Amino acid sequence: MTIPQNNLDGTVAVVGGGVVGCFVAYRLAGMGVPVTLIDQEWPGSGATGNSAGNVQPASGDDDAYKIALGAESLALWRKYLPRIKETGGDEFGDQDVRYLYAAVNEKEESAAREVLSGLHAAGLKAEWVDGRSAREIEPNLSDSIIGGTLHQDCIQMDPKLFMSAFATAAEAEGVTILRQKQASGLTVSGGRIVGVNFQDGTSLECSSVVLATGAWTGQAVSKWLGYDLPVEPYGLQKLHLELGSATPLNCAVRWNGVNIVCRRDGKVHAGSRFDPAGFDAKPSDDARAWLLAQVAEILPGFHASGVETIAAFAASTPARIPLVGQLPGIDGIYLAVPSTDGFLMAAVLGEMTSELMVGGKAHPLMERSPLAMARPR
Repeated sequence: MTIPQNNLDGTVAVVGGGVVGCFVAYRLAGMGVPVTLIDQEWPGSGATGNSAGNVQPASGDDDAYKIALGAESLALWRKYLPRIKETGGDEFGDQDVRYLYAAVNEKEESAAREVLSGLHAAGLKAEWVDGRSAREIEPNLSDSIIGGTLHQDCIQMDPKLFMSAFATAAEAEGVTILRQKQASGLTVSGGRIVGVNFQDGTSLECSSVVLATGAWTGQAVSKWLGYDLPVEPYGLQKLHLELGSATPLNCAVRWNGVNIVCRRDGKVHAGSRFDPAGFDAKPSDDARAWLLAQVAEILPGFHASGVETIAAFAASTPARIPLVGQLPGIDGIYLAVPSTDGFLMAAVLGEMTSELMVGGKAHPLMERSPLAMARPR
């Protein structure tokens, strides 16, 4: 599908300085578009900084379509990471990792083999390993494992350090970053966006705006534009485990909905557990105990020397499909909102949004995006 090219003869404002907003701004600037990135604190200070930093296709209960989209994003991450690292000037602990989707019974084996089928269909490197082979790869694994899908095509990094480097790289590309600037509304005139308003009473003129506001998007379009949009906060509880004298894990593990991955700085990220509190999620003793129990059951040989509990949230969208494209009814307003796998999908959402805005090229995903459900009240 192709739509008419849009008028980008002025500044594009990108609201939201998480990894998705930064990728959108970075790619638009790379295409020669004047871009201003706006964040109420600083890039990566919100949900992105509390993520696992995983670029992991099949990071949840994904169907083959979502896995293929994740594979496309992974390829874009690999394309842009060297330049981001070169111009960002910071070390952010990026590493290639293997992920084992572990199974301890026939039901879990069936699900893991379905993931394997989706990974193969997307052209990613993965294979089935039996329980003995899995324990040879990662000796800390439980004897109860009967096998699993070994996915050998993932990247992991420290998300906070990455965002610091990415912000520097984006500015080098020509992006203007407004830090600690909270958007409070949008100005629409003649059916078209003309400005972003800030809480301090100032404003920014723009020809287009991209809302990359994650879990806040539903509230923003409701308050600012009077639209109903199916986006809700999805509360998450996570752990950072200190290795201490323990040997680093040879392989990341996904089991019972929990990802367990060893970072290059020695911390092990384990998450997540759903928290119905959404925006009000706070570190919970119950979530801590549950997550520790999952780690202990699947990796009984691993013993952490310290534990930090983290409360965060992501955006929940219908069927975990990103909302991406132009908001119906108002010219110049675009959305780039992932679901619970925002770090993974950031690169492809950045590419899709910039290609749509600059060249009028619509990615096939846009036909499945729940954005078509957006309606003014």
